[in-house]
Order: sequence, then structure tokens, then C-alpha cells
Amino acid sequence: MDQMEKRAFLAVVLSLAILIFWQIFFLKKNVPPQEVSAPKTAQPEKQTKKTEVPQIVEKNTEAPIGASFQGEKEEEVILETELYRATFSSYGGTLKSWKLKKYKNKTGKEGESIELVTQKDPQFYPFFLRFSRPALEYVQTLPYEIRQQTPTTITFLYRERKIKIERTYELYTDKYEINHTTKIWPQKEDFKGDVFLGTSEGVMDAPKHNILTAPYADVRNFIFHTQDKTTREKVSDLKENQEIKSVISWAGSENQYFISAFINTSFVKPYLFISSSQLGGGNIELQYPFYREKNEEMFELKAKAFFGPKEMGALKAAGSDLEEAINFGVFSVFCIILLKTLNFLYFLIPNYGVSIILLTVLIRILFHPLTKKSYVSMREMQRIQPQIAKIKEKFKDDKTQMNKEVMDLMRANKVNPLGGCLPLLVQMPVFFALYRVLYNAIELYQAPFFGWIQDLSTKDPYYVLPVLMGISMFVQQKMTPSTTMDPAQQKMMLFMPIIFSFFMVALPSGLVLYILFSTVLQLASQYLVNRDLIKKGL
Repeated sequence: MDQMEKRAFLAVVLSLAILIFWQIFFLKKNVPPQEVSAPKTAQPEKQTKKTEVPQIVEKNTEAPIGASFQGEKEEEVILETELYRATFSSYGGTLKSWKLKKYKNKTGKEGESIELVTQKDPQFYPFFLRFSRPALEYVQTLPYEIRQQTPTTITFLYRERKIKIERTYELYTDKYEINHTTKIWPQKEDFKGDVFLGTSEGVMDAPKHNILTAPYADVRNFIFHTQDKTTREKVSDLKENQEIKSVISWAGSENQYFISAFINTSFVKPYLFISSSQLGGGNIELQYPFYREKNEEMFELKAKAFFGPKEMGALKAAGSDLEEAINFGVFSVFCIILLKTLNFLYFLIPNYGVSIILLTVLIRILFHPLTKKSYVSMREMQRIQPQIAKIKEKFKDDKTQMNKEVMDLMRANKVNPLGGCLPLLVQMPVFFALYRVLYNAIELYQAPFFGWIQDLSTKDPYYVLPVLMGISMFVQQKMTPSTTMDPAQQKMMLFMPIIFSFFMVALPSGLVLYILFSTVLQLASQYLVNRDLIKKGL
């Protein structure tokens, strides 16, 4: 491989290294067992499966209590299905807890169900309700009466001289969704103002990081979707209140693998209000314009909420483009195809580690013709290197003539100067897309491979895969001629396996597994092509 081709190869390697470095230290990402909170409103639908009879528990909360909650006993209602355990509170008629049964915060027996409600202040539990009118500020801290309940529904009621509020939740037994309806009967004939239906991200102790742990592990975002755009706001970066005047399809909070989102189903279209909380964290609220005419008795808000994993099928079934919450970036088309292929391979062989290897093999087979073309071009370029060296020596004082002579030589030998680079560049979108899939896929969350790798979404606990990755890169270098490289370039290439392995240590083991086997297969492909070229005398 000549100097030009070495530089092309180095550029490809550095591109991937820069992408990984950017992913680790700069992107606003989220990962596993961190808690997420929820958003707002709903529309009733049919239930399909049986759930356990709701439990009612009276208790004195230990959480910080709003002024109107002082001295009031909290009543809890627990609705439980095969997918989750939901706890509703009489404080505000809100959702206090939502635990996912199929996802744990740790592997093994020590793991507990993932909790998607981070806020511990009853004033800001998911589905908290507040009004813009100062005279109704107290509504946010009202104790509600449990009016009606079934195994899949719960209704809260508050009634007094100024206002009557009824809040109903309808759960699905086979989906991570809730239908929510809030009905408001103001006693005044004319009523103007805004109604806010919201959720909050509570304060969390920031975990300590070191050089071997990914610093994005505790990142949580507020996320919302307008007609054609998904926007993320890092909760810890909130400096001032924001009022988004675009029509909102859905809004909520997320981390890397889980999301709590409110999907508007009301006739009234809400705006969005994002604020930093006095207690830390922040609030995200659907802002509905409230106006009741004299002949209208009741104002109604409806929303559907999704509290669950970022699984493509579940998000798509929820509607309103909620699947856009999966951050695939600019390669989303390739990512969706690769994710479906990965899941199909898992259907055939139920081990995601094996599925990753098989998918890598399929991709390498698919691109083998391009890879071969690249190697052949590199070999042809290497063959005319002695002649190029003579031209450079002869015309070292005349760069224009030197370049002309080199191009004439390449043209005469039918050598394309970009022939070794372009086939590699064509493949890069697919390889980067697979990188994004393996980084974001909930399917890999706590998915075991074998032996010491019991969770493909976390780093290799013993760093075996990163070390093997470095070794494979070193072998690849040894298989690649470096006679045309100057000493400085040779030293840089020598350190590349070490640098690359260093970047690998904090990445999910499923992603490192893909990069390792991709490199090994590239080595095999390079060996076979070189063997054939040698037989042909090239």
C-alpha cells in the first residue's frame, strides 16, 4: 500500500475514532438504569387482558409536601399488569410510580425494576395540574378523593365552591400506555387562562465517573416533537424558562433506553412550557388555552402517555411519530433496515451477541466486491510506486510538471488515484448506521452473550473485547505494506491500535463486538484478495 492509500486508510480509522470520541464526550445521550419521568393526557380505549385488583394503601408520605398536602393522608392505588406496576396518589390525582417489570437496573438477583418516575415531590408527580390564574394556584396541591376504580382504571375527584375537577386514568394490559382525561367545571360563568398538564425531572445525585466509565450514563433530556422535528433539551442545562409556540405532537423526558412521553389527543392543541424547578431538575408541561363560554359547562383535556422502553414496535404503535424518539441521526433509513435485520436474526438464533456477529458477516459479504476493488486498486498503485518515486525525484523543483507526469503514468496504467478510497467511503454510511443501531437499541439492554458478557449494553467488565480489538488492528497493520511511509507516520500507525482500544473500553460490549468482528472479517477478506493478486502476479 503506497503513501496515498495509507493516508486514506488512516483517514477512515480516524473518522471512526473521532465519531466514538464525540459520542462519549459531547453527545447528549442517555443510558440504562437511570430514572425518567412522564408527560400528560389521554383518550379511553379497550382493554384486552386481566390485571390484578387495584390495591389501596393509606400512608403518610415521607416526600416533601406542598402546603395543601400538610396534614392530609396520602392514599395510593396500585394497578399492576404483566408489563408494569403503576402507583397513583391522591395528592393531586397523579402518578407516583411506574415500574417496568421486564427491565431491571442491574443484571442478576440484585436488580430492581426500572422506575420511570424520578420526581419525589407530590406537587410535581407526572400528570400534575396547574392553572395560570393566580386565584387557582392552590389546585396543584389539592388532595383528591378516589371516586371509582377497576383493575385497569382509576378516577379521582376534587369538588369545592370554586371548581370541580375529575381525573381518570385508563391503563392497557399489553402496552406501555395510559389514556388520561381531566374534566374541569369552573363555577364562574366566564373563565379565561391557561391550563398546564405536566411532569417533572427530579434531582439525582450525579454518579462519579472515571476514565473507564462513560460520562453520558446519567444524562437525561426533555424531548418534544413538532410537526416535522424532534428536539432535545438536556435537563441539567436548563437556565431559563422556554415557551414553545409550535403545535406539539408529543413531549416528555428520556434517557438512552427509556422514555416517558405525553401524546396530545385533545381537540385543543397545546403549546409547550419548559422550566427549571426550584428544587432542581425541571418541568415540562403541555400548555392548553382555557376559555369557557357561558353556555359551556365543562372543559376537557385528553392525552395518551407512554412510559416504557424505546422499542421501535411499541413506539410506532403509540402513534404520532413517537418512534422518532430513537436517536438514529442522519442514517435513520439504514438504521431501521439494520435493526429489523438484527431482530430477524435474533428470531432465528435467540442470542443478540450471535445476531450481531451474523449481521456483521452479512454486511461484509455484501460489500466484499467493493472491498476487493479497493484492495486491487491499492495493489496497482503500489506496483507503479517505483516509477512515481523517479518522477518525483526528477521534477522535484517543478510541482506542476511532476503532477502532470504522475497523472499521465496513472492514466497509462489505468490506475485510479481514488480507486482505493472511494469503495471504502461508499460503505461508511452503513457501518456508521450499524454503530448507531447497536449504541441505541433497547434490544441489547441487559441482553447476555456468553461467559463474562451478560449485558451487551454495558462495557466489557474485563476489557477482553477492547484488547482483542487492538490486537486485530495491529495484525492488520502488519499485513499492510508500509515501505513508502515516513518514520513519523509509521509511529502514528503503531499507536493507533492502542488509541483505538482506549476508546473502546467505555463503549457497550455489543458495539465493540461488532467492531471487533468487522475488523477480523476485513483481515480475512484482505488476506484472500492479496493471495489471489499474488497468484495473478500483481
